[in-house]
Amino acid sequence: MNTALTIAGSDSSGGAGIQADIKAMTMNGVFAMSAITALTAQNTTGVAGIMEVTPEFLRSQIDAVFTDIFPDAVKIGMVSSSGLIHVISDALKFYEARNIVADPVMVSTSGAKLIDDDAVRTLADELLPLAIVATPNIPEAEILSGIKIRTRDDMQKAGAKINALYGCAVLVKGGHCVNDADDLLCEGADKFTWFHGERIVTDNTHGTGCTLSSAIAANLAKGHNLADSVRLAKEYISGALGAMLDLGKGSGPMNHAFCLTGKFAGKKDIRGTLMASVSDIWPEYNNHPFVRGIETGTLDPQKFRRYIIQDYLYLNEYAKVFAIGIAKAKSLETMRLFSSVINAIANVEMNVHKGYMAKFGVTQEELDSAPRELANLSYTSYMLRVAYEEGEPEILAAILSCALSYEDIAREIVRRNPESVKHELYGSWVRTYSGEEYCGLNGVLVSCLERSAENYTDSQMNHLAEIFRECSLYEAGFWDMGWAE
Repeated sequence: MNTALTIAGSDSSGGAGIQADIKAMTMNGVFAMSAITALTAQNTTGVAGIMEVTPEFLRSQIDAVFTDIFPDAVKIGMVSSSGLIHVISDALKFYEARNIVADPVMVSTSGAKLIDDDAVRTLADELLPLAIVATPNIPEAEILSGIKIRTRDDMQKAGAKINALYGCAVLVKGGHCVNDADDLLCEGADKFTWFHGERIVTDNTHGTGCTLSSAIAANLAKGHNLADSVRLAKEYISGALGAMLDLGKGSGPMNHAFCLTGKFAGKKDIRGTLMASVSDIWPEYNNHPFVRGIETGTLDPQKFRRYIIQDYLYLNEYAKVFAIGIAKAKSLETMRLFSSVINAIANVEMNVHKGYMAKFGVTQEELDSAPRELANLSYTSYMLRVAYEEGEPEILAAILSCALSYEDIAREIVRRNPESVKHELYGSWVRTYSGEEYCGLNGVLVSCLERSAENYTDSQMNHLAEIFRECSLYEAGFWDMGWAE
């Protein structure tokens, strides 16, 4: 099993610091270890007291870890004094530690400085050059770069300057209202990657920085490259925030265990089972020449014209699957959900397609006479057979293969090319399937499946995965159809 060490302060309320780090690392699949820099007495309303450990005791903790279970990654959180920073730096160099993630905690959410200027200089000079990546928020990036950050360009300038000064990659976190929830990874003077995120409206954000950096460290420990480690960490923290945990009287913690599954958690990992069944199929979607053409804006418009006609015909049949699902639904809640999806298909998704048809000069007569091509016909016939012959969970499994794959494709397009949402022709498509409304509805459908299949046996779960995989294979054929001459 891969391992990771967190060097940070303790949070008695469990939302940030060492406690958040261990939760995040565990939930991201690594064995977590810790070296505590300080004890705090705190809760969601504030900090009542801090007791810093001695440099000697901190070194003893680090030595104990490295001489027994050598970590695959190290995350460094809040360290408030130069003496402790010297100890950490010396120890990491002595053990030749790898995959170091430095979260330069200097400024609180309210804007208050948390460490003195001397400690800031020591942290920057001694820890950042050891790190593979630093993860400052906007105020911290301003301190490290000396640049006032107000725009996306300012984020790039600050990231490039920090990278040039200290030699580490820099993840400038845009959550302080500069760029909504979009973060910027700078790995060199002209190597920038934007990570798109939807702002989740919640007051319970205690420990987000600790959690993100720990999840990045966990992913590095497992062998992911830096960009993928950041992307996966952002997905994890979005889920933890989106779970809307509400604890305490102040700014509460997120739900680190939102995706906890298995026998002892009392919840089946249905989504995990479905995704595991297509781990060899879905990555190919994002590299398909049709999808890459949308991403870069270079797709032949005539190919897209053909695709959009076929997809419109597909949506007519796809809506029928939901209609049959209403008859099979086990509850009024599910009936209402399926009805709302049919409405979204008819009045949102199809309107996007109609807009494209107007651009391409597709007449109603042409649309009415257009035959469904074999890939389209085979796919929709399979889904309709599942709908007619099987139950609510199986219908949801068939539906979600298409719904979730489009979300995954569109969000990956935005991650790789944030400007794709502005493309004159393909931007509307990208915005629709990466948008909050579409992705939020998918989340509701997944929750519906989890409820309806809650008591399914392993054999029944495997059957859901078979349906999901079969539809994904048909989906791959649909992209091939769009690309074909």
